[in-house]
Amino acid sequence: MKQKVAANNRGSATKINNLEKDIKEILSRVARVDISEIKPDIRIRDHLGIDSLNAMEILAAIEVKYGITIDEAKAFDIETIKDLYELVENYLKER
Repeated sequence: MKQKVAANNRGSATKINNLEKDIKEILSRVARVDISEIKPDIRIRDHLGIDSLNAMEILAAIEVKYGITIDEAKAFDIETIKDLYELVENYLKER
């Protein structure tokens, strides 16, 4: 049983380690911007031109990638890319 828990923790740690890269790739694809332009402190809607439809596409891609379901009410509180990282990271830690 302990081995199974340890293996699950390693899987979550790997996902969290790749989180920033994965989210940047998703944002780059959806917003059609170079990945180098995506910095943690920029505002998603203002700087990347993300509208509500794009936001739902981003969340859906993250949910599929990580096997999570993000509460839409929490998603509306996301302003910066750092906020998005932290939200997804918290969901992954809860698993």
